[in-house]
Amino acid sequence: MGRHRNLATIKALAFGVVLATAGQAEDFNPSNANTADRMTYHRAVDAAVWAMPLMNFKFYIDALARAGVGPNDIGYNSQVQDWRFQTATPNNTTPYIHAYWNIKDGPVVFEMPASVEGIGIFGTVMDSWQRPLDDVGSKGRDRGLGAKYLLVPPNYDGPLLRNALVYEQETNFGFAVLRPIIAGGPTKENLAKATALTKQIKVYPLSEAGEEVTTNYVDVYGVPLEMTPKMDGGIYGHIHEMIGQEVVLDRDLAMMGALARVGIKRNEPFEPDANLQAIYDSAGPEALEYMIDQYHRVLNPFVFEGKKWSALVPDGSRETEWSYEYPSYYDYVARGALYYAIITSVKNYGTATYYLDLAETPDGEWLEGNRNYKITVPANVPVRDFWSITTYDLVTASYLRDIEPSTLDSNMADVVKNEDGAVDIYFGPTALAGKENNRLPTYPERRFFLPARFYGQEPSLHDSSLEMNQNERTA
Repeated sequence: MGRHRNLATIKALAFGVVLATAGQAEDFNPSNANTADRMTYHRAVDAAVWAMPLMNFKFYIDALARAGVGPNDIGYNSQVQDWRFQTATPNNTTPYIHAYWNIKDGPVVFEMPASVEGIGIFGTVMDSWQRPLDDVGSKGRDRGLGAKYLLVPPNYDGPLLRNALVYEQETNFGFAVLRPIIAGGPTKENLAKATALTKQIKVYPLSEAGEEVTTNYVDVYGVPLEMTPKMDGGIYGHIHEMIGQEVVLDRDLAMMGALARVGIKRNEPFEPDANLQAIYDSAGPEALEYMIDQYHRVLNPFVFEGKKWSALVPDGSRETEWSYEYPSYYDYVARGALYYAIITSVKNYGTATYYLDLAETPDGEWLEGNRNYKITVPANVPVRDFWSITTYDLVTASYLRDIEPSTLDSNMADVVKNEDGAVDIYFGPTALAGKENNRLPTYPERRFFLPARFYGQEPSLHDSSLEMNQNERTA
C-alpha cells in the first residue's frame, strides 16, 4: 500500500480526535507544489517527528491540568484506570500516579515515601524530553526506603538539602510517572493502602524545605485524560508554545533553524498564513504515518525468526539511556517514533519487565479491527509474576475507546487454559462461541496492535525457552 494511500486511510479512521480531516490536508499537495513549499512541508514533517517526545509530555501535563492537577500536585487513580486514560500504551494492571514541576524559578524537591508491608511504589523521574534522571521507589535508587530527590538546573551552586539525592535537570519542566507495586493484586483493601501511601509523595520548591508543606492530591480515576498528541495542523502551535517555555539544548540548535524556516521562532509570535497552515495540515498527519511505519516495521528488531513479533523499543535505548544521543549524532527519528508508541522512560530498562510488540499479520498487513485473529501464549512462560496481552489503537497507541476488557493476563482466574497449559487469545469484533473468557474485542473501523508484557522475567525468557506464535485468522 503506497504512502499517500496509507495517509488517506489514517485520516479517514481517526474519529477526528487525533488527525486533521481529509479536507484540511487536501488543501496542500506536495506533488504539485513549488520548491519552496515542498521544502517547508518536508521540514515541517521532520520537525513534528523531532518534537514528538516533547509533545507527548505537553499533552500529558495539559490533560492533568484540565483535571485539576497542577505543578507540584499529585494526581492518582484510586482504582485501576480504564480506557479513559488516553496516553501511549499504558497498562491497566496497577493504578498510575502523576506529578510534574518546573525548576525555572529554583530547585524542586521530589519526596518518595518508604514502602510498607505489601505495598511499594516504583517509577522514574524524567525531564520534559522524557530522558530519565533515575528510577525511584521500591525498585529504584532508594530501594523502597524512601528518599528526597533534589532537582537542580545545570551548574547550580546554591544551597542543597541535607541527605537529599541531587540530580541535574537540563530542562525547565520535569515529571514522574509512578505505579504502586501491590502484593496480592489490586483488591479494594490493597488499593486503599496504595492510595494512603501515594498521599505521602510530595513535590515542593527547595525554598520551602523544612516548612509545613501542603500537597494537593487529586483522584483522576474515571476522568477523561486526552493525553495523545493530536497530529493535525495544530501541532505546530503546540511546538511553538513549548519551545518558548523550555531550554534550548545544544543538540537542538540546528532544529531551531529548521523551525524558523517553517514559521516557528522562539519568543516571536506564531502567525501562520493560510498557505503555511495548509502545509501544516498535511505535514502533521504525514509525520504520524511515518512514525507508525518506522516504529512497527523498521526500527524495532524482530525477535523470533520469520515472525512479526518485535522488541518494544528501537536499538539504542540501553546504550544511550533512552536519549538516543550518540557521541557523533542525535537519532531523533528513532526517538520520535518511539514516543508515538510510549509515554515515559526508565533508567534501568528490562530489569523487571520485558516487552514485545505485534502489529502485523504474517504477510505484513496491519491488524484490522474488522477481522478475527488468534494468538497462543505457550505454557510455562518463564516469569515470576505474570504475563499480559493488551490491545491498543494503531493510530493513537492508546486503549481502544469504550471497550472492555483490553487486557488478558495469566493471573485472571477465568482465562481458560488448553490441556497443555497454553492459552489461546482471540481478537475481533465478534465473539466466538465458547471463547468469550479468552477474547479481547476490537472496533471494526480501527486497526490495532498487541504489546505482550512479561513481569518478573527469568533469564530463560531470552533464550529458546519462549517463542510466541504468529497470529492466525479465525474468520
